[in-house]
Amino acid sequence: MEVRNDDFWINGVSARSIGITTVNPLNPPPMAARRYSDYKIGSDTDLIEPDTGFDDITYPITCRIIGKPESLDNAALYAYLAGAQTLRLSRLRGYEFRINKIAGIVPSMRSKGNEVIYNITFSLSPWKYVADEPEIALTSAANIQNAGTRYCKPKYTLHLSALTGTGTFTVNGQQVAISIPESMASNVLVVDSENQIAYDGNNVIRTQYTSGIYPFMNIGNNYTTFGGIISSIDVQRHQRCY
Repeated sequence: MEVRNDDFWINGVSARSIGITTVNPLNPPPMAARRYSDYKIGSDTDLIEPDTGFDDITYPITCRIIGKPESLDNAALYAYLAGAQTLRLSRLRGYEFRINKIAGIVPSMRSKGNEVIYNITFSLSPWKYVADEPEIALTSAANIQNAGTRYCKPKYTLHLSALTGTGTFTVNGQQVAISIPESMASNVLVVDSENQIAYDGNNVIRTQYTSGIYPFMNIGNNYTTFGGIISSIDVQRHQRCY
């Protein structure tokens, strides 16, 4: 028996829209288990609790293919799951989970062999992220709010007034400096605090043109400033909750 009103979305595409219905209710998963982790240099150099202190979330979904109760033709299901990056649930509106991997897809028979169901096991990152989060455009210094319940790791898109020169931006006093010694083909520099890398508008790595740890954002307001050849900043916050 299907759960009539439940649905899930992979990369923003509804399962029901391609003929897949759920058999189990899609209740939101519990909070990720907490575990001990050593401090890690690199992407977790945040001077606060590192993300490695939490386990991934194991989340099962049992589903069936509409109109093919006895068929093992699962091409549509496998194509739907290929390249899966995000998962949304109908019982948890406004949030999405990042998919680390699909741990298993196991078909099984039930109803005396008259129906095939698929048991899918997702391995999810420990946090739920705000879905469809808008970018915040800054043309002057301002507070940016992180409304999540955990610090977030934003992506900063810096718009430059010149293709060479220097500039700085700060978040809560933590500074990143840029120094571009030669003309770039793009006047955009993206600073990715989650992966601690920078690249230009043509996706060419430019981390070597920056100095300083790329800042995360605390819960609440985060005062952000910029100057030099940085004329404006677009911020994708990546707000998240336990």
